[in-house]
Amino acid sequence: MKIRCAKIRSGLMRLLFPAILIGALSACAVPVPIPVPGGASEAPTAAALSRVGRFALRVDEVGGKQNAVQGGFAWRDDGQSLVLDLVSPLGATLARVEAGPQGAMLREANGTETHALNPDALVALVLGSRIPVAGMRDWLRGALPDSPPATVTEKDAQGRPTAFEQAGWQVQASQYDAAGPTRMALQRQEPTGQNVDLRLVINTP
Repeated sequence: MKIRCAKIRSGLMRLLFPAILIGALSACAVPVPIPVPGGASEAPTAAALSRVGRFALRVDEVGGKQNAVQGGFAWRDDGQSLVLDLVSPLGATLARVEAGPQGAMLREANGTETHALNPDALVALVLGSRIPVAGMRDWLRGALPDSPPATVTEKDAQGRPTAFEQAGWQVQASQYDAAGPTRMALQRQEPTGQNVDLRLVINTP
């Protein structure tokens, strides 16, 4: 496992994007079913969200080297479980990320699967270190999780956040539709000195 993680860190840039998004899910706990009167059980869930669009990820290394990858994504979140598919600009599958009550899984294009009890543990396996970020499941809905605290610097006329900082990420969200922002720009400086720039564009009808 150590050898495999080292190879991923050194050469498989295509796995950086799913790993960062896994990290973004790590503090978004999946709701646990709770008992309700009459003996039934149901889980409080957020509204289902399905998003399809394009991503562009750039990582600037301390020494000046720049790594970049781009492609398409399909995000399907029913409030309990999430499936994220990533494809190259030519339509080739890059990876699938699944997260839910049973754990988290990353499936690479070659069929290799990495499993963990939760997304936080999975990103540690994939990159060899934890990425303490949180909130993507909320950010894509135009909302902010309660923890860690967020600093909102701009809102639109409807009171929706358009510029904020949370968990070390500087985020700009714009061109909202009924489900959430259709443009997102996220920037973060890692403790290692790397600068991460991630941009999402949601396809609209």
